Amino acid sequence: MSNLLFPPTELDWGAEAPIATNPDELALAPGERGHWRVPIARRSSGENLAMHIHGVRGKNDGPSLALIAAVHGDAIAGTRSVLDAINRLDPEELSGTVLAVPVANPVAFESATRTTGQGWNTDMNNLNRVFPGDRGGWVTQKLAAALTEYVIDRCDAAIDYHCGGGTSINYVLTIGDADGPHADYFNFARLMGTDFVFAHDKEPYAGTLDGYMKTKGKLCAVAEQGGNNLPAGWYDLQQKRLDNFFDAMGMLQAERTMPEKQLLMRQRYLVRIDHGGLFIPEVGVEALSTIVEGGSVLGRVVDPHANEVIQTIRAPYEESAILMMRTGMTRVNPGDYGYIISDAGTGEWIDPPTDWKFPGAR
Repeated sequence: MSNLLFPPTELDWGAEAPIATNPDELALAPGERGHWRVPIARRSSGENLAMHIHGVRGKNDGPSLALIAAVHGDAIAGTRSVLDAINRLDPEELSGTVLAVPVANPVAFESATRTTGQGWNTDMNNLNRVFPGDRGGWVTQKLAAALTEYVIDRCDAAIDYHCGGGTSINYVLTIGDADGPHADYFNFARLMGTDFVFAHDKEPYAGTLDGYMKTKGKLCAVAEQGGNNLPAGWYDLQQKRLDNFFDAMGMLQAERTMPEKQLLMRQRYLVRIDHGGLFIPEVGVEALSTIVEGGSVLGRVVDPHANEVIQTIRAPYEESAILMMRTGMTRVNPGDYGYIISDAGTGEWIDPPTDWKFPGAR
């Protein structure tokens, strides 16, 4: 029986975005917006799987920036940040072009999983391990190939948004330092304006989106941003942080929103849940991006059947910087993410890149 107060929503099925079967079809005239569907494959359900790409080209010439979210289907906070950016960008004020993909992996987005789906009719691969992809491969490889051909290869730089499904996170990943061969990559990532920055000594994984961009001599910020429980004003802050990139690239005139100092760290510990049960936090989202005293209890896993605590999670370092955390009560399974904690005591407080300019804008 239908609820008369809330009748079913009717969609205009004929108003879908046009199909783009060639990357050149994404070309925009100065001052123009665009929205396209890139065909990926027909699934056994009969669904025509497609990736949606949005574009905004400014009235003036300039570099091109890709905004990409939901490479992992449970990382949906970045999707909203990308949508907010698309909606607010004014071609009259913009120099250059923005290509935006709010949902890079629609199959994983549907199942709210890190990998491509969770059933027997999907390949269950990690999209962020198969770049540049393969049009003749698994669905995950097809998605990577489309993203590469239509977006990454057409842009000078990218912001790759990540977060967790049951966690909250706030830092940026990079590599190198301010003076080495990766200096531009290092400074570009730090434009995210987070208090905490984690730098790898070398690439930890093969087949990542940002790793592929490095092979092309392009810059990418891996923005570990968002989650299921966030402080007030979070999404407004995300747009201010995005303005840092636009300003550095000469795409918009904006005031940069940066901390006075950024804590650069190179040691971190990924806390995984040992046994499934009910996770009960001892600290909330207010602890995200703070330094807590070593030994502090962060949360506990309780066996709800036997009514006993089976895991107590404590801050492992004397000065434990909380990069990612579980902020609410959730069901957990063995191996789930619990926390990412860095050793602040071995970190270095450095000046943010308040005056750094994108190589093409210098």
